[in-house]
Amino acid sequence: MATISLTRIKTFIHSIRWKITIAYLLIIVVAFCVIGFSLIQLVGEYLFNQRTRDDQRIAESLSEEFGGLLSSSDVLGMYEAALQTARSEQGRVLVLDRLCTVQVDTSSQLNGQRFITSEINNVLGGADGDYGFYDVGSTNAYWLRAAMNAFSGVNTMTGLYARGIRNTSGNLLGVLVYISQVQEIYENLRDMQLKILAWMAIVALAVLVVNALMLRTITRPIGELNEGIARMSQGDLSARVNVRGRNEFANLAKAFNSMSERLEQLDKSRSQFVSNASHELKTPLSTIKILIETLLYQDPMDPGMAKEFMTDVNKEIDRLNRIVSDLLTLVNIDSGIKMNLENLDIAALLQEQVKRLAPLARENGIELDCTVKEAMEVNGDALKLQQVVYNIIDNAIKYTPRGGEVHCTLTRQGKKAVIRVSDTGVGIPKEDLPHIFDRFYRVDKARSRETGGTGLGLSIVKQFVLLHGGNIEATSKVGEGTTFTIELPLAAKRQEV
Repeated sequence: MATISLTRIKTFIHSIRWKITIAYLLIIVVAFCVIGFSLIQLVGEYLFNQRTRDDQRIAESLSEEFGGLLSSSDVLGMYEAALQTARSEQGRVLVLDRLCTVQVDTSSQLNGQRFITSEINNVLGGADGDYGFYDVGSTNAYWLRAAMNAFSGVNTMTGLYARGIRNTSGNLLGVLVYISQVQEIYENLRDMQLKILAWMAIVALAVLVVNALMLRTITRPIGELNEGIARMSQGDLSARVNVRGRNEFANLAKAFNSMSERLEQLDKSRSQFVSNASHELKTPLSTIKILIETLLYQDPMDPGMAKEFMTDVNKEIDRLNRIVSDLLTLVNIDSGIKMNLENLDIAALLQEQVKRLAPLARENGIELDCTVKEAMEVNGDALKLQQVVYNIIDNAIKYTPRGGEVHCTLTRQGKKAVIRVSDTGVGIPKEDLPHIFDRFYRVDKARSRETGGTGLGLSIVKQFVLLHGGNIEATSKVGEGTTFTIELPLAAKRQEV
């Protein structure tokens, strides 16, 4: 069980589900950190700047008031004014002379003592005023360093504004120091930081839940597709996957199902092809075997009968040879047959095949004619197109009764040369018409074998026509005849209308 659990954990870690989850969490953490830091910084800057302006206003007002009081050494007046301001503003006021000795302290703690900070030194050095933030316990730590650390023990934060006290002549008499409490601002920033952390945890948890549901929806079709592929790799070509929705995964599932169906049909077609080929080869071989065995065990042998049997054997061998030849042709087509393309006079090719088959038509009492309206050229393989035309006309003659007619025509339709071979033969039943180009398919099996057909001729014809970029189709009515229509693209130099 421990091994199985460890395997599942390793599989999950290497899965796309885990990688997307980690990516989402990283994005959330980084986004919250950036937003939280920026927000706290902006709010902190605003609040502390506001406090600075307020303290500056108070200090400037007091410094102007204390100019005359410090000149007259009115300590009591300065103390009452400072105490009143300290109480109303909840701050602390110190008045220092030029030697940094505290003359007035509203807290009564530093009276008579020296009090020096960098801000006071800057004012003594000529600045109008200066401001700084301090921890009560560390006068060297600025507010920003402490405010951004939510988990450190920070003492009360204070703000100190120093302002020069001048007389009416502009001479520096001393320094006014106004100290205010800014701990509340810091605590508000810390609370804001904690709330951002809490919200980040809540949002991260929500994202994990939504991510789990979403990834299940996304990865389910991938898992089903993977299972289907695994079944196909084991030889189960009937494997299909469910198609859900109209997204990319649905299109992928449709493509997989279409591929599986085509592979299954191809596998069935090949199996049927092998079965049909075996049957077709077995029939003449069985006939030959019977005839030869009859000759072997016939004693004494009648010369006439022997000649007749040998003639039948020869016919079966010819038939066997035609089947093998057609099979080899189909194999070559499937594996990529070589095409010797050239510009051909299709009218001359059609007339030549009609001329070759004219004796056969006369022998069967059939009228065969050919009508060519204009000369035209196609780019094709001469031997293969000859076989196409020959097979179609030969079929028309074979399946037309004595006294019938076979008409061949060549016309031009747009950029195509159109050959039509029509007969007045027995016709093809409607249910058989869609299958006449299938391999080994015969409409009338008994009659086909009598005429020496292999059931492969029309299949070869269609493949040759398709290799030339053309099309072939048939229309027929039982008892009235059949028409085969062959369309071939015209050669480039003859395509102008």
